[in-house]
Amino acid sequence: RIAAHEIMLGTPAIRNLIREAKVAQMYSSIQTGQGLGMQTLDQNLQALLQKGIITKQEAAHKAAHKDAFL
Repeated sequence: RIAAHEIMLGTPAIRNLIREAKVAQMYSSIQTGQGLGMQTLDQNLQALLQKGIITKQEAAHKAAHKDAFL
């Protein structure tokens, strides 16, 4: 077993989305916050796949956007 994770930082934009209950928009904020150290689950799965730690099938099974791994 290997842990795949998502990293979200409490930036002003993220805090505002939480305050306004706009949870669906948080994914794109995490994507664009990569330079700040944020990472989506799919980005982490892609890194694990590139390192040969997991297979495409395992990544697709857990991914938020499964089509990216098929």
